[in-house]
Amino acid sequence: MNEKNISFIFEKNKNAITFPTNGAIGGPTPDSSGVMVHFYVEYSSVPHSTTIKVEDKHIINPLGESITRGDITREIQASTFLTPEAAILIGKWLIDSANEIKNRQKKPKEL
Repeated sequence: MNEKNISFIFEKNKNAITFPTNGAIGGPTPDSSGVMVHFYVEYSSVPHSTTIKVEDKHIINPLGESITRGDITREIQASTFLTPEAAILIGKWLIDSANEIKNRQKKPKEL
């Protein structure tokens, strides 16, 4: 057998960012060519707008009346397209990594 090693170098694109993620949404593409994933961070929604009533130069209701846009906003941080094979590999890697962390937390810390 003729063995050969291939080395990979990891470089971060100058435009790459690190972002918080609370979850993801997406799924198989309509043509079933892959999986579309949208990573999001969620937080309490801020009002679309607020109107404060003023009479004779005095504010009547300092909090005003707000037009809401929903209870929670899920702001998409990044989106990615994965082939089925890549989705399976990355999914397995994520599960294995999370399980490794859980197992570390169960073990007593060594001095």
